[in-house]
Amino acid sequence: MNIDVSAFDDPIARLRMAHSFQDISSALGLDPSRFFYVVKNADNGLYYKEFQIPKKSGGVRDIAKPVRGLALAQDRLATVLQTRFDPKPFVKGYVKGESFLTNAQYHERRKWVLNIDVKEFFPSIGFARVRGLFMSEFFGFNERVATILARITTFRDGLPQGASTSPLIANIIAHNLDKRLMAIAVKNRLRYTRFADDITFSSSQKTIPPSVIRGWEPMYGSRTVHLAAEIQDAFKSARFEINDAKTRILLSSERQEVTGLIVNRKANVWRRDIAKLRMKLHSARVHGAGKAAKLWLKDTENPAHFWQHIEGWLSYISQVRGKDDPVTAKLCKMAVLSGLKGAPWIEAYADMVREFDVFLSHASEDKPKVRILKQKLEDLGGKVFFDEDSIKWGDTLAEKINHGLLKSKYFVPFLSNTFAAKGWTNKELNSAIAMNVNRKGRILPICDGDFSIANNYPLLNDTLYKQWPLDAAEEEVFVATAADEIMKRIQESNAQANDLSG
Repeated sequence: MNIDVSAFDDPIARLRMAHSFQDISSALGLDPSRFFYVVKNADNGLYYKEFQIPKKSGGVRDIAKPVRGLALAQDRLATVLQTRFDPKPFVKGYVKGESFLTNAQYHERRKWVLNIDVKEFFPSIGFARVRGLFMSEFFGFNERVATILARITTFRDGLPQGASTSPLIANIIAHNLDKRLMAIAVKNRLRYTRFADDITFSSSQKTIPPSVIRGWEPMYGSRTVHLAAEIQDAFKSARFEINDAKTRILLSSERQEVTGLIVNRKANVWRRDIAKLRMKLHSARVHGAGKAAKLWLKDTENPAHFWQHIEGWLSYISQVRGKDDPVTAKLCKMAVLSGLKGAPWIEAYADMVREFDVFLSHASEDKPKVRILKQKLEDLGGKVFFDEDSIKWGDTLAEKINHGLLKSKYFVPFLSNTFAAKGWTNKELNSAIAMNVNRKGRILPICDGDFSIANNYPLLNDTLYKQWPLDAAEEEVFVATAADEIMKRIQESNAQANDLSG
């Protein structure tokens, strides 16, 4: 008799050969007696903590979070089941490397976007359906094993929102729906993705195929969408329902939204959401977090709940807008000033808020020339980091310079032979280059009339720079022109930040 020894190292194979609680618990690395007790009480609420969380779109979401032994059993099982799951590129929810952001980015700059919501996605996947999946060819477990595993992964005849196994099982069961809908997308040259229960079609063509939408009314604004029979049949065949109230067709002339983000151009957060977050933070600063919670969260006056809500929103915005985003930094600054504590990443973001428009880096011997540029910039309304004004008696020199570099929009080094020979000026320049390696256009060099940037700073040789005139009679015009250009950049940067945030 030949025995496949490798099967003993494969949890899926061990579950296929299992027949008892002991076999299953052994495959999952669990204590058999405790596992038996968990299975016996898996559906009576003993092993679930139930609560509600507010949805971004309004209303609340019911959460059933498994605890203790059941949570451990689900986590172990999820790890095993994951080995059989090979997600397709169009599955964006609960997949490593994918997120609500990558889902939205796939549908940027399209002529039209169609959003379809799966009704009661997790709750609609009940015990019998999960048991059938475990008994199918996909897993191949026997009836007893399938029954036990279905008991520990369902709650009140549905997949619990909060269990580690629920997203994986839902994605596997939704494969038949994905396959039917993807076929429709390929036939009509559309893009298709599914993020959990959010389904999106989009197209670069203006024409909307009749095999996708029969029509909608009215033509603009809030409307009723009539999906084509082919899409409705796909849902029926896969045993899912469409949430008609959330079906939307969005044209390029309208705000197109995918998984909560605007995708007309680059995927971004709604301006109204940022404005609303500012109002929440203002409420906390003026009235306290308890009263802000009562005003904005309605069902709680707990300050801790309010700050959890705020931290969630800040995390969401920072994920979308990316690292070093000035809007996120300002919101984090508002949160800290309003009383948020104990979140190091938010405090770090808050410290990024720009306090200066320009950091003027120079050798002390060049100060007479640079002071003229500094005065002109301030006359035009610019905020300038200039060592003799910004560093006071008793300040730590290195800390103040790094602070100025971090909190300045633009770094303007006055490059000269004396600059190149100095230790501190070169440290400033190297720090600025390191801090801004991913932010092109922030370093604006000005070279003294007799200075060669190619010979001294080859890393900056490809950076556009201005040359200070050798003739003193030309200085006034040069300084005025340079200051105007710097201020223009500052104003454009400020306008762009305001446009993106509000």
